[in-house]
Amino acid sequence: MDTMIKTNNYSKRLLQTLINGVKPALGCTEPVAVGLATSKAYEGVKGEVKHIGVKVSPNIYKNGMGVGIPGTKEIGLVFAAALGVTCGDPSLGFEVFRPVSNETIVEAEKLIKENLVSVELEDKEGNFYIKAEIETDKGRGICIIRNTHINIVYVEANGEVLFNKEEETTASSTGNEYLKEISLQDIREFVETVPYSDIEFLLEGVKLNMSIAKVGLEEKPGPGLGAAMNLLMTEGVMQKDVINEARVLTSAACDARMAGINMPVMSSAGSGNHGITAIIPPTVICEHMGYDDEKLARTLAFSHLTTAYIKIFTGGLSPVCGCAVAAGIGASAAITWALGGTNKQIGGAIKNMVGTLTGMVCDGAKGGCAFKLSTASSEAIIQAKLAMSNIFINDLDGIINPEAEQTIKNLGSFCTGGMENADHEIIEIMLKN
Repeated sequence: MDTMIKTNNYSKRLLQTLINGVKPALGCTEPVAVGLATSKAYEGVKGEVKHIGVKVSPNIYKNGMGVGIPGTKEIGLVFAAALGVTCGDPSLGFEVFRPVSNETIVEAEKLIKENLVSVELEDKEGNFYIKAEIETDKGRGICIIRNTHINIVYVEANGEVLFNKEEETTASSTGNEYLKEISLQDIREFVETVPYSDIEFLLEGVKLNMSIAKVGLEEKPGPGLGAAMNLLMTEGVMQKDVINEARVLTSAACDARMAGINMPVMSSAGSGNHGITAIIPPTVICEHMGYDDEKLARTLAFSHLTTAYIKIFTGGLSPVCGCAVAAGIGASAAITWALGGTNKQIGGAIKNMVGTLTGMVCDGAKGGCAFKLSTASSEAIIQAKLAMSNIFINDLDGIINPEAEQTIKNLGSFCTGGMENADHEIIEIMLKN
């Protein structure tokens, strides 16, 4: 009875986590966040641009250096900052670049050619920080984003503060801090009892992410990993099965997104690539099993919430590839649940995944992310299937703990403390290449 009471107390929060964290995102969310910041800073002053100055934390810098900007053939944060001014609509949040056109692309290119755009590292403002400062012939606008991609905390225009919640600079501003208090059993009970009508919206993510995967297969953008593996299946080099189907579709969706295809994906925990991993493998399994839409929606809820639960410990951005590790673990836990797994088997799948993927680092958002997501998607299914056969990694292997929740906390400690200097080294290497 006590457990059920606790779960009921968390139900509204868990549902709100889904509503807040599962949204369409157009383009890689780090350049999107920079575009959102510059568009919001410019909104308050308008006029002819004299300078666009952006400062970002190392993780934002790393994740935005080499990724495509949707609707363009350009990459990187400098172009994203300029495009935010020329076409960005801050009211659209994750889809700030939706109004992009040939004209606004040309205007952004002009600003860059005239050396009016600068992006600098800011390593003293925490893990997730963006400050955009726009100077025009009509004044100066400032916008600051912290903690999450669309969490605007400060807006100023010509010395007048239009909006200020800078005091909310802790992770609690994401609204998910409560997740540290709950268990995986709480998530399971929510998934199994929440009214279907409340989570039916999650099915939109299937449409979006499967649609962009199809484009990735047909157009072969970026490295074209999904299309290449699909050909290997056709040729008989790779077996045509549910594991490789998930692998092909997941990587194809990432191919398209990282190349800047002008289509939204459904995000998870603030990331489009997280959303690709959290949605596609569970969808492939549910379709393979012949499950109905309600079972699929509940499976996706399990995947998204487990991903969010992991992210509260590992951090919004970390040296470890969250798109593969956090979302991959979430997908595996959800698949195990969908297959009828017990709590022990769900926890076993999580521990198997931690033991398999923990060392996968994040070296920025780019086309190569498709290779990481490909691995995560196949492992999510393999480790779920192994868990269903009661094959579990040893409880005392490395950072594994007998309890799945503690294993996740250990993963978080590894990400936030154990790899504290990893991002600095990765950025240094990337800049030298």
